[in-house]
Amino acid sequence: MGKLQLICDDVLTLEADALVCPAHKHLIRGRGLSEQIFERAGEALVSECSQLPECPVGEARITAAPDLFVNHLIHTVTPQWSSGDQWGAEALVQLRRCYESVLGLAREHGLQRLLFPALGAGTNRFPHEIAAHQGLDVLNKARGDFEVLTVCLHSQSALGTWQQVRERFL
Repeated sequence: MGKLQLICDDVLTLEADALVCPAHKHLIRGRGLSEQIFERAGEALVSECSQLPECPVGEARITAAPDLFVNHLIHTVTPQWSSGDQWGAEALVQLRRCYESVLGLAREHGLQRLLFPALGAGTNRFPHEIAAHQGLDVLNKARGDFEVLTVCLHSQSALGTWQQVRERFL
């Protein structure tokens, strides 16, 4: 059975087969982690992304990862959290689909070691408790297909929340 780990670190300094990049649907420089990735990867990433078709919410695309410590980037467009209003259920389904799409691409490309940020919990404002529950459920079910799936959180507080969700629900 593969390993599912939760850590707090700078995801851009870690080695893996692929890093998951929260993406804009046109695969252009976004905000937050996306902006940092594009800053490091430079024009080569911009050029490769411009050749790919638009990426709707919940889908994923794969590119090389120039000037990063990973071999590939898997871009996925996460939904916006709408504070649990009438669109909240759809956003949960879309967030799960992000993880599933990423894992599907990783399987297709034979990638075994994946780095995930807290998808949706950054600039798209999903509460960490909700993002963790959705992400960990999908990742835990798929971990047997991979060597290691790592969720890298940006703060000790976020890490604590994800650990609590893992202990409670998995």
